Amino acid sequence: MSNNDRLKELNDGGYNNLLLVVVVVVVIYLFVSGFNKSKKQTYLDGAGTDTNTQQAQALRDAMNRSGVSFLMDVDGTDVELIMQTGQQITDYKAVSDSYRVLFGSELTTDLSNELSRTDLQTFWNYVYKTTSTTGSSGSTGGTSTSSPINLVGKTVTANQTVNIRVDAVPYNVESDFLGRNTQATKGQVLGKYVSERVLPDIPNKGDKNVFVRYSNPAVFGLYDVYNWVLKSAVKIG
Repeated sequence: MSNNDRLKELNDGGYNNLLLVVVVVVVIYLFVSGFNKSKKQTYLDGAGTDTNTQQAQALRDAMNRSGVSFLMDVDGTDVELIMQTGQQITDYKAVSDSYRVLFGSELTTDLSNELSRTDLQTFWNYVYKTTSTTGSSGSTGGTSTSSPINLVGKTVTANQTVNIRVDAVPYNVESDFLGRNTQATKGQVLGKYVSERVLPDIPNKGDKNVFVRYSNPAVFGLYDVYNWVLKSAVKIG
């Protein structure tokens, strides 16, 4: 076989391999795209009876009043409708899941972009049914008349050693790469107050506690990292 024949054979083999890769990628894309469309259609089909989907659509309508997605940042926000919907929400995760499937974006992120800090806190208070705070003075167990809205942005400082909890699941303690619990020590500044909610310390078990959600700037302050901490173990202000 001549060198030209060998070169042609190699080129043909390379082309066939490339063609196979392209075909596989296209098939995967069509499968995933079809699955996503099917999932979206399932939510749409159930919108007439599924409260969570209805609430997701109501929130999107309030934030994207024109109905044109690329105009969402400039077409105004119906804050009153957002607050009304927030009062009706009983399962924020389910609403958020519906929103993600229907509109391809994160509900929490869109709300943060559309609402002022005060309005956003009011919305969370409606969703998590928190209208007042207790024990904000820490382990003294005192009762505070301060509204969570008035605490937004204030400094959260540990007044004892306390576990730092995962943002997505507040009753789970964060751990380092060695599996050790992440803790704050007495006097350590944790971050800025964002919100709070009452949760069982262990899911489906006895006592409930108030947990504070706080933000802390990440590397170079490019974005915020969120965590939860037991309210009785911190002071706010």
